[in-house]
Amino acid sequence: MHTQAQIYQQELIDMTARVSQENGLMDTRVPGLRTLRSNSKTCTAPAIYEPMLCLLLQGSKKLYVGENVFHYNALDYLMVPIMMPVIGEIVQACDSEPYVGISIALDLRELSELLIDMADVGTPTCGKECSIKVINADVEMLSTFKRILSLHESPADIPIMLPMLKRELMYRVLKGPAGNQLRQFLLYDTNANRISKAIEIIRDNFDSPLKVKSLASAVHMSESSLYSTFKAVTSMSPLQYQKHIRLNEARRLMLHEGIEAAAAGYKVGYESPSQFSREYSRLFGAPPITDINRVKTAQAAAS
Repeated sequence: MHTQAQIYQQELIDMTARVSQENGLMDTRVPGLRTLRSNSKTCTAPAIYEPMLCLLLQGSKKLYVGENVFHYNALDYLMVPIMMPVIGEIVQACDSEPYVGISIALDLRELSELLIDMADVGTPTCGKECSIKVINADVEMLSTFKRILSLHESPADIPIMLPMLKRELMYRVLKGPAGNQLRQFLLYDTNANRISKAIEIIRDNFDSPLKVKSLASAVHMSESSLYSTFKAVTSMSPLQYQKHIRLNEARRLMLHEGIEAAAAGYKVGYESPSQFSREYSRLFGAPPITDINRVKTAQAAAS
């Protein structure tokens, strides 16, 4: 006899198949909601995760964030409260049981507004820990995800129903095991909130030289406190974080906008082509031209 969680799991898998049966990340008609699918395991691949929740329905995946390794399996959800460079690897997937998941964007402004209404939620316990969390989804959260995904098949309901359902989903996250960690990023004058602001500054100015002293001053922290807290939250230093942002953006420019390697490196802030090529190879496993050709070949084979 199946549990209610297993029933929701199969229903959600069937619903994602109606969105698309192609491999990859697919947009739905619901703003901010995507489906993920892979019929095979993958090698490690660097990526930038925007703030989101990702519910895994089938298969399993490893995420490498600095020195941290996160494993998540079917019916786990991944919470990413800030923009994070990660390295991902699908470790369980096949034709008969593909890797399947759904992700929904997190809006920190909406979360902050909801938190104000949650008077009984309490003050978060502040600590220095990685911002990413992997948690087993309960039946209530699975039900909310199902109702959100069902809007793909009734788009006329989206303008009215989506705001309410997203609010319910965010409420359940804030009240759940990941709530303490998430609240730290939402409340003014916490170190986690200051790091969130530092990340916004790096993101908006990633192509400019990073001066840690100026960054610390902008978020009202000492240099040593900024460095230690930033590394605890992101598992990397501010300079390493900026490097990941730069290199991932350069890859996007070459892959999707057809920009040549030297121009892409210069555009994201590298003055030395050799340094750009060296650091790109270290992250992606091959020089820019080789890597881009490899990705295009793999995409052509999959289509």
